[in-house]
Amino acid sequence: MNDFMKALSERILVLDGAVGTELMRRGGKGCLEAMTLDNEAAVAAVHEDYLDAGADIITTDTLCADALCLEHFGLSERSYEIARRGAEIARACADRYSTPQRRRFVAGSVGPSTRNISLANDVTEERLGEVYETVIRGLLDGGADIILVETVMDSRNAAIAAERCRKLDAGVPVAVSAVLSRLEGRVANGAPIATFLKELPMEDIAVAGFNCSDSPRAMGASLEMLAALCGKPVAAYPAAGEPSVGAEKFVRGMEEYCRKGLVNIVGGCCGTTPEYISLLSRMAAKHAPRVFAPER
Repeated sequence: MNDFMKALSERILVLDGAVGTELMRRGGKGCLEAMTLDNEAAVAAVHEDYLDAGADIITTDTLCADALCLEHFGLSERSYEIARRGAEIARACADRYSTPQRRRFVAGSVGPSTRNISLANDVTEERLGEVYETVIRGLLDGGADIILVETVMDSRNAAIAAERCRKLDAGVPVAVSAVLSRLEGRVANGAPIATFLKELPMEDIAVAGFNCSDSPRAMGASLEMLAALCGKPVAAYPAAGEPSVGAEKFVRGMEEYCRKGLVNIVGGCCGTTPEYISLLSRMAAKHAPRVFAPER
């Protein structure tokens, strides 16, 4: 069992809050992922603020670093460079905060891209795989501990990303986090959670979970379904919501999942700040993680 999986079995790990909306809150504009190249100090400052707040895992500024997303900015050819630099910045920050007693981890963020392969007619699975592979290679070369395939709206996209990750490094943990539909128990594309899981290569996936969506309250029933269906560690990092749920109310909602033993990772998505993560970290330390079957 590697260090990350071991840590998941010992305590609830805290993922950072939103990187993108935090960069925007601080004045970031345009292609936020390009800031890894032209304003790395700002990216590092966000990582450090989340680490100061108690995050065990920081996510790279690479959600939209794939070539299809970068087309709009004329940066497609720099996908690998952006991904690698994003991981290097996060790695340096995590290493500065790590101690022998508490290691801090880097999650390489791989977003949904601009195409849902189940619907798109202008991109092939092979091309999408190449696009994901470029980002993942950059993240691994930059020192990511985990590949986080997040904000998933199409299970096939996630499966392709996980498969490409395994091709590059069979040992790195892969986490997959889906966006939920407003219909209870369904992911964004309308599929029931059970169907979504069946469509994923679960043998290649270490952690399953949900992110973004509406708020902690909106995620509860779906998390219980996921925990009942999946023997893997579970992650939950909802958005602050619209209108925004304050940090204290957000954490009260998250504590219900911790108290029920549903989660191994908690964090925040869009709109969450270091304040949210600070309160979340203190709360999570009071609860035991979800029990899962260790991989052999």
